[in-house]
Amino acid sequence: MKLLQQLGRLQGKPSHVIVIQPASHALSRALWVGFVVNLRNNGRFSCGGTLVHRLHVVTAAHCVAGIAASRLSVQAGVSSLSERGQIRRVSRYFVPPAYNSNSYNWDVAVVRLQSAITGINVAPLCSSQWRAGAFMRVSGWGATRYGNSGGTNQLRTVQLQIIRRDTCQRRYGSRTRLQPSNFCAFTRGRDACTGDSGTGAIYNNQLCGIVSVGLGCASGNFPGIYTSINVARSFINGIIRS
Repeated sequence: MKLLQQLGRLQGKPSHVIVIQPASHALSRALWVGFVVNLRNNGRFSCGGTLVHRLHVVTAAHCVAGIAASRLSVQAGVSSLSERGQIRRVSRYFVPPAYNSNSYNWDVAVVRLQSAITGINVAPLCSSQWRAGAFMRVSGWGATRYGNSGGTNQLRTVQLQIIRRDTCQRRYGSRTRLQPSNFCAFTRGRDACTGDSGTGAIYNNQLCGIVSVGLGCASGNFPGIYTSINVARSFINGIIRS
């Protein structure tokens, strides 16, 4: 997840999924690998992603925009980064024309692999209409405390509650303006954070969101901001079918 500064600008670079919980409560390990994958830039862990087709991964646009596809690969089928799993080179990636690197509207990308990933679950794209109060699951390998530069070797998971759009905007005030492609999730003391970029938010076992931006990590009342798959579904399906 990119971090919003007080003036609403973004800082930092996408690196890895970060899940924050109170220090007195250990994070539960994710008991499944499923469709959770990670992106690598020159072989180094960089972002999260979700396998939605044997040849396609959905992630955040800011994870890949401006990076040569030849530098990127995807690792799948692992619960710890030290495992080998399946590693596939990226053939190319697709970012929607509506993506805005300043506002992070339409912060979604589809990564096409050179060869198929096999033997691993594929996430269906969201067909659910959620309501405020529902919970989504976010899983990844990021650091467990804001300010830590390194992630964790073991896949971990957290549940975050979807909140009303007007509530989210009110909490951010003038710091940032929610975009048409955004929704928000918040659970006190738990969050996605720096580098959570691109990992999926799962609702009803469907990919319904992509971690995008936020202000701090589990910081006060600031929710995480996500890209909605319901908004981006036609774009994603169009790439998969092309």
